[in-house]
Amino acid sequence: MRLTAAERDALYEQIFARLSGLDEVWTAAEAGDFARADQVGREFSDYLQLVLDDLGWGEGSGEPLELVTPPDVLRRVCTRVRSRAEEQREVEEAERVESRAREERTQRVLETCRRVLGGLG
Repeated sequence: MRLTAAERDALYEQIFARLSGLDEVWTAAEAGDFARADQVGREFSDYLQLVLDDLGWGEGSGEPLELVTPPDVLRRVCTRVRSRAEEQREVEEAERVESRAREERTQRVLETCRRVLGGLG
């Protein structure tokens, strides 16, 4: 399996952002929630394996890359990342709808004030 440089960068960005939550493992373990610590630890283990074996840290080389991470790890990572991306897309769409509604209200206010001011002569 090969990734383009753009695909690598997009995947890396999502994984890197998720790795900022690594303390979830320790928080769960400290709380005695070892099942959660195990679940999150395995998730981060998969992400780290992909970064260490294939994606590398920081900016990519700009070249396509051949993935060597085992298929089962790739499947778990891509399933998780896809799910998070779908959730993000839903949030962004809701934000766009809200933004469009604000823009429409602002436009309505502008038009109303122009009409009223124009009518006052």
